[in-house]
Amino acid sequence: MGYGGGKGKGWGNSWAPVWQPMFNGWGKGKGKGKGKKVDAALMVWLGNLAEGTNWKSLQDHMNQAGKTKWVEAFDGKGKGTGKAAFSTAEEAANAVAMLNGSVLDGQAIMVDVWVKAPKEATA
Repeated sequence: MGYGGGKGKGWGNSWAPVWQPMFNGWGKGKGKGKGKKVDAALMVWLGNLAEGTNWKSLQDHMNQAGKTKWVEAFDGKGKGTGKAAFSTAEEAANAVAMLNGSVLDGQAIMVDVWVKAPKEATA
């Protein structure tokens, strides 16, 4: 037998030998937390977030409307915005009604329904 579980010829069908299972399928995962599918009705968009706002303070603030499942304050291109996901659509709607215009970290924030940006058509 060769090195890779092939048919006795060199490295076989994979560049990773069978005795290195950690490399088989390397790079196929999406990473921790990536690729989660959450119904848009359960999420809210957050805007006008102060520069120092972190996920924890954002979570504490959003929990006033209902228990959050996930919160995120974006950086980079989306700096100053974020999102929060709730267990039910009612909690998400309550967050929009209750927290839009509320003050977090000294700044009035915007809370609105989550609308996924349409994919641009490629010609």
